[in-house]
Amino acid sequence: MRDILIIFWILGAISPASAQNIKLDIDISQAERLLEITCSNIEIDPGEWSDSEPLQAQLAHHREFAERFSFENYIIGLNHISRCETPSSDPFRFSALVKKRTEMRNAITFLSQNREQLTARVIELLQPYVPEGYAFEGKVVLAGASFSCGGFQNKGIFFVDIPCLAADIEGEYEAITRLIAHETYHAMQNDFAYLQSPGLSKVKSLAASYDFMFERLALEGSASHIGDMREIKGSARYSNFSRSLARRNYRHLDYNFRLFDYMIEAINRSPADIGKRFPEIYGLAFDGSFGEHSYFVGQQMTAEIEHSFGASAIPCLFKLPFENYVLAYDFALQDGKNLKKSAQFSAETIKIANDRGKTRTSEPGFRSCITSK
Repeated sequence: MRDILIIFWILGAISPASAQNIKLDIDISQAERLLEITCSNIEIDPGEWSDSEPLQAQLAHHREFAERFSFENYIIGLNHISRCETPSSDPFRFSALVKKRTEMRNAITFLSQNREQLTARVIELLQPYVPEGYAFEGKVVLAGASFSCGGFQNKGIFFVDIPCLAADIEGEYEAITRLIAHETYHAMQNDFAYLQSPGLSKVKSLAASYDFMFERLALEGSASHIGDMREIKGSARYSNFSRSLARRNYRHLDYNFRLFDYMIEAINRSPADIGKRFPEIYGLAFDGSFGEHSYFVGQQMTAEIEHSFGASAIPCLFKLPFENYVLAYDFALQDGKNLKKSAQFSAETIKIANDRGKTRTSEPGFRSCITSK
């Protein structure tokens, strides 16, 4: 999702337990090593970094955007900061370690000192939304050099960008907490969700297109519900951005529902070339360049499903094909006791969700996850 900050390392998955067993840790070792190197005249050993799994995952992600995010350029940056220099070409923003060294150290120290409180709050946010008996162990690794104030994960690793947050780390604290909860839930979804959609570039049919759109509504919407940014405290850069984005989308949430309906209609308009057109349609609904408006549609859906059927319905629905998430939401609206911002999908969107469900005769439906109304 979105501009963010952190390397997030998945260390475990599901194991038998009578109740949820969620463990998170914050690892500051990589960020501290970068601070140790800065202005030290230490000779850089490329082998130390070539063996780093988090760094290799970071580089693999960055290279999807440009070839300049190479291991060689990372080592060049390390050599520069060792000499207390800022690289002339600085794709990884090593300059923050030289020019804002005190801020960087203070940010790392603050997060280290508050790690138990922070992870306890994240776990509290997550626990209602995972299956009974689910166990998870993860690690948050603070990244001292990254190319943008943005969030991503690759190969089970999620990145938190300290240079972006360092100016007012205390003012970013609650936003960081919600962000970690959001991204941790995505990692958990990989364990227990019904994930059968191909990658975005491999969507070539109407059925795959609808499945992908419904899947993203559920995955991103539920994570956004857990990591709700609308009422976070703090006036720092990332906090302001995240709160403003969430509030703006909620001001025109009814319109966001209509936009999602229009994207569903656009999929059906020209089936023959859907493989070529689908990435653009998907982007209009979910891409950050357009405000991620369908994240917030999914967030409201999750809130309404929980309102009607309880939080345990969320992980239950995740075990089913994702048209069931849409159908469960539509069913929740029928009692008339709805949350203020909940809006109806169009008849066409609901029909498509029903039709997708009818193709899966061996799968249980959404009613298997909800209490009777």
